Amino acid sequence: EITINCVQGRFYPASLNASDFLEGGGALKILNRIEEAFCGTALLITTIVLFVNVVLRYVFNASTTWAEELIKYLMIWIAFIGGSICVREGAHVSIDFFYEYLSEKGMKVVLIIVNSIAVVFCLLMAIYGMQTIQFTINTGQVSPALQLPMWIPYLAIPLGFILMTIRYAQEIVKTIKK
Repeated sequence: EITINCVQGRFYPASLNASDFLEGGGALKILNRIEEAFCGTALLITTIVLFVNVVLRYVFNASTTWAEELIKYLMIWIAFIGGSICVREGAHVSIDFFYEYLSEKGMKVVLIIVNSIAVVFCLLMAIYGMQTIQFTINTGQVSPALQLPMWIPYLAIPLGFILMTIRYAQEIVKTIKK
């Protein structure tokens, strides 16, 4: 049985905390699933295409002209979307040597500063990515083998950095609430 609650005119499953939902908890859970499904699916496609191309090349002495390009673009997308997952999971490389010498309050301040710098950096990179996309659209660039408009692979840059911005902002909010 699924129970539905209504808070401030919004409907949500009863299993979700109302405050989590209103703060974006439900939306962020959906975003988590989309990111993970995308990366998992792209990795699966990459593996299958690579396997098929290896079999074609070494067993049948034939290969596809587009496989290497597709794999390269999928790996780019995996890297940028995966960057957001890494922020969420705390998996990015960091130097935590100094944290053990800080008080709890000092650690909070440093985490807020570091994550704020990351937000600014990610926003700047997202803007740069949008400028790059605009340039590729204006020049009409297409990929050699797939004839794919190059703005599609480049779209990974601003999208990935926007997702990372959301995740770093989420970390700031979590740190403040602690």
